[in-house]
Amino acid sequence: MEYFSLSPIFLLLLLCFINPILSLTAQPFISSLKLHEEESCPYTVIVTTSCYSPDWSRDQISIALGDANGNQVAARLDEPLSGGGGFEKCSSDTFQIKGECLDTICSVYIYRSGPDGWIPETVEVYKEGSKSVKFDFNKNVPENTWSGKNNCNNTSLPPPSPYFPPFPPTVTPPSFPPEPPSVPPPPPPPPRPSAASGRRGGEGSVVAVAVIVFAFAAVVV
Repeated sequence: MEYFSLSPIFLLLLLCFINPILSLTAQPFISSLKLHEEESCPYTVIVTTSCYSPDWSRDQISIALGDANGNQVAARLDEPLSGGGGFEKCSSDTFQIKGECLDTICSVYIYRSGPDGWIPETVEVYKEGSKSVKFDFNKNVPENTWSGKNNCNNTSLPPPSPYFPPFPPTVTPPSFPPEPPSVPPPPPPPPRPSAASGRRGGEGSVVAVAVIVFAFAAVVV
């Protein structure tokens, strides 16, 4: 009887001792999982627009960075850190994007949507702790499809799929003030009568009155 009375107490103490050990062993796994989910790296992207591009562009531009493992980070280039933001020709715009931490960046793809036909010259990418990587374009980018450079050793890596992203527009395209309408010059004022024409007009009136008087006199006689 004494054995059975002590058994529940022994089991309770055993459970109290094991539970903190299980909690301590599970904690590092949960922390590492959260750290992996929240892992994000910033990238600085400098886009130089070709001098052959239109003066300004309202095209919506997205970019996809990739490494040799097939990992990719895509973002819309909406709000520049510096530059005008309208992809003005012969100028550079700097953007910062965040995403999955990539290995050495070896591919860049561009997605263009819009009517202006923006032409990039170069895209330079800076990753913290790594050297910058520069990609030369200087050619037309087709509309509504991914087009870019793949310098990865794994040449079998395909470009992003047509549905990656593209992102829906998040900002209104920049509006440019219309050129002021050309105002036609006012019509010239009517010519003023000269003094000679005034005198000729007066002489004509006198002659007309004289003719009427003579005609009336002839009728009376």
